[in-house]
Formats: sequence, structure tokens, C-alpha cells
Amino acid sequence: MRKSNEDVQNSATGDEPTTGTAEEQIAETAAETRSAEAENTVKNHVMVAMSVGLVPLPLFDLALLTGNQIKMVHSLSGLYGQAFSKDRVKAILISVVGGSAPVLGVMGLSSGAKLIPGIGTLFGSGSVAISGGAITYAVGQVFIEHFESNGTLLDFDVKKMRARFKQELGKGQEAVAKMGKNTKPSTVSASPVADER
Repeated sequence: MRKSNEDVQNSATGDEPTTGTAEEQIAETAAETRSAEAENTVKNHVMVAMSVGLVPLPLFDLALLTGNQIKMVHSLSGLYGQAFSKDRVKAILISVVGGSAPVLGVMGLSSGAKLIPGIGTLFGSGSVAISGGAITYAVGQVFIEHFESNGTLLDFDVKKMRARFKQELGKGQEAVAKMGKNTKPSTVSASPVADER
């Protein structure tokens, strides 16, 4: 029996022969790539949310967080080839995040704490940065799950996704803590020419 080039290559590398057609393999690779891009999109928006939390103006930070989440869902919608409606996303976000009253309470109090000079600003900024990042993470994961199951903004099951949001919120707090530990402050060179060491 004659071995194909693929069999010879697989035996040389120790890999098992692949199953499925080339089209299935391409589709699987595309889905994996899309999932990785979606995760990176969420991670980038979590980092923005954490930065926005440091804005010292009360309530303005919450508006920026909402805008960041809408932009994230817009990016995810495009990635999954779904139609986007800013008004629909706002309604979904209000329903999903608003259904978690303790989360909104903490965010509101933390943002309001920024009105107190000194320690209030420090506490409020840190708290909004952490909470905002965790909420953004949870929102992102909810939309990824929904879009991965071929859902659209029109068939979004708020009740089901609110429960999922609450589960993802804990993971979001862990993810934000990890990101905070892995983020190193950048150094700014005094020279206008980049340091080429």
C-alpha cells in the first residue's frame, strides 16, 4: 500500500493523520481565529475600562464605560458578521447589567466617592477601575457566547444572559486582577529620539 505525502509527513512529525475535509479544517481554523480575536477584543476593552475608571470626574466615568462597552459589542458584532444597532445594544446592556442591582450600586457609590477630595477620589477611582473592568469582561463574554451560538441582537435572551453575566462577573474580577499584576508601567524617554538598545 502506498502512503500519501500527508501520511509520510504525519509519520515524520509524529502527528496523527487529520480527519475531515479541507473545508472542515479551514472552517475550524477560522472559528478558532475568530474566537481568539474576540477574546483579544474583550481584553483590549477591559484595559480601556480600567483606564476610564481612573477618570476623576464622577458619573462621567460611567458614561465612558458604557460607551466603551457599546464599542466592544460593535466590534464583536462585526467579527461575527452580525448586524449592529446602537439602540438595541444600549437596551440589552441596561437590561443585563441593570438586572444586577448590587453591581450598579457599587459602581454608582464608587463614582460618587470621587466627589470627596483626596481619599474619596483615590478610593472611587480604584474601585471604578476594577469594577468597570470586571463588568466589561462579563459583558464581552456574554456577547461572545451569544454570537458563537449564531445569536443576533434581535434574539438576545436577556433573562438567560443576565444569569450568565453574573457567573462571568466573578471571572472578570479574577481577569482584572491578573491584568493588573501583568501590566507594567511604561517609561517615557526624555529624548525625542527613541532609545534603540
